[in-house]
Amino acid sequence: MKILLSVVLAVIIVASGIGVYEYYGTHSKQKVVVIYADYSPSLVQPLFNDFQNATGIKVVVQYGAMGTLQGKLISSKGSPQADVLFGGAPSAYISVKNQGILQSYKPPAIANQSEYIGNHVLWRSGNWTWFPYSYAVLGLSINYKLLANSSDPTNFTQLTSPEYKGKLVLENPTTSTTTGIAFYSMVEQYYIDHYGNTTGTQMFTSYMRGLFNNSVAQTPSDDENAEVVLGQGGGAITIDWSYMPTLYDQLNGYTLKPDLLSTAVLGASAMALINGAPHQSNAEAFVNWILSKQGQTDIGIILHKPPVITGVPIPAGSFSLNSIIPVAFPYSQSFTSTHATQIDNLFQTYDA
Repeated sequence: MKILLSVVLAVIIVASGIGVYEYYGTHSKQKVVVIYADYSPSLVQPLFNDFQNATGIKVVVQYGAMGTLQGKLISSKGSPQADVLFGGAPSAYISVKNQGILQSYKPPAIANQSEYIGNHVLWRSGNWTWFPYSYAVLGLSINYKLLANSSDPTNFTQLTSPEYKGKLVLENPTTSTTTGIAFYSMVEQYYIDHYGNTTGTQMFTSYMRGLFNNSVAQTPSDDENAEVVLGQGGGAITIDWSYMPTLYDQLNGYTLKPDLLSTAVLGASAMALINGAPHQSNAEAFVNWILSKQGQTDIGIILHKPPVITGVPIPAGSFSLNSIIPVAFPYSQSFTSTHATQIDNLFQTYDA
């Protein structure tokens, strides 16, 4: 019932959002910011409500999987309808940036912050066309009731083991351009780094075949739909960011927990201003509020995600950077962007 209600709310919010945008156009006295959000309403709407209450700027949101939002931005290039792209991994932003859709903006709160943590390019693009509001760790989400008779995987290679046959919920990388594509790309990078391009690519192809051999029939569009399948008992394991299981446990009562693998992806949760945004000053206000102490505290409380500025505590249940750096793979967002089509074609071959 809760899931159905969330879907209904999403439809209502998107539909009303379009109407609000048409009414509050660029000539309106009403302050408004239009956000394309790679989230479901049930997860992030409270954050937007807090921004609206704090600033008086009305938030109009279109929710969707990142692949869908990218398509909207590309189709409206030259006459953008959105002001801010919010959520998702940097690889998705790189693809959009290369088409001139994102605008450079340097938020004062992180203007002097390094773009590196160790050898991990984490925080932002070199020309500030995208930047972080949090970071996330990509591992697994597990329905611990359905995996009660099996041990938790500790390495991505174990997911092809017969022990997990019929238990994996895989996401479509065409639409899951932050979670699914990030995981598959990390695995391909790992094999190529360790075994060379030819052998590594062959090993990755074999690995993908093994994943599908263990997967359930459903292929959700993104991590949020995968969590629903998992929570409702349609599978026991899915790939996801570490904060998602506890959020869905809290919101829907799902018996889910995060699982940190021995090789993990550490990446920024990104946002960006849209080039030619109809409400640019309000878009900048949104970014600056998200990176304020209040906004960062809200992200910890509402999204269970750690802050990127100092002076804000890491929320309970989140992994600290000190615990992640030793297992984080030196993941290349550029590799993901350039190999996305190849990974997607391979996925669709096995998913047919």
